[in-house]
Amino acid sequence: MRITLCQIPIEWERRAENIAYCDYLLEDLFISMGSVTDILVLPEFFTYGFTMNREIAESIDGPSISWMREKSRKYNIAITATVPIRVQDKLFNRAYFIQPDGTEFHYDKRHLFSYGGEDMVYTRGDSNTIVNYKGFNILLQVCYDLRFPVWSRNINLSYDIVINMANWPSSRESVIEPMVRARAIENLSYYAFTNRSGNDPLNSYNPVGFVSDYKGEPITPEHFSDEFNYKTYNLDINDLVLFRQKFKAWKDADNFKII
Repeated sequence: MRITLCQIPIEWERRAENIAYCDYLLEDLFISMGSVTDILVLPEFFTYGFTMNREIAESIDGPSISWMREKSRKYNIAITATVPIRVQDKLFNRAYFIQPDGTEFHYDKRHLFSYGGEDMVYTRGDSNTIVNYKGFNILLQVCYDLRFPVWSRNINLSYDIVINMANWPSSRESVIEPMVRARAIENLSYYAFTNRSGNDPLNSYNPVGFVSDYKGEPITPEHFSDEFNYKTYNLDINDLVLFRQKFKAWKDADNFKII
């Protein structure tokens, strides 16, 4: 399975400009470069940046989601990203996984970033979401979730890869790689992390994007674009299965549940 991680330079609360950039990125990926991918991963709040502005929250049929649906069908790929969503009187930082056949899954961010006031605006999610696509079971996570290993526990090998979409400031960037590697090792899974780039009124962001294998080793992308800030990786489910069969550490895991 091929997965493309995008580290786009998000313009602050300028949805039209950010969607236009993503259009150019897709054209480059599929037309100019002739690349093929199965999943396109965009950062957290890819059309707005990490904003606490309640006014920009969209409905479940809003312009950001509608764009994801349209491009998923057009390019015959799955697209995943997070969008600020309003459901009645509640707001969610919601990750969508949209497949070209119209099938959709969503995950509401569990660990809201209280240091930045996210918990004062958005409602916390209460369950994980695992998507089966192209032979992989995929766990969706959003940014700050990375810091909480219990939430990532791969009970009975229920997932094969984590996809984490982030707005992670450069001032705290040094912790990303060791935590991604740790989550991959302890859960015997791939871990894909993609961050935004650019600036907002409070922070700067570096285009951090990579995939760790189940041994904690970075995977080399088979295709990339410095101009449009994306990298494409080819992941093999058979390699993962064989490693799990050979090294059965998961069978010795502690048996407990999150309450």
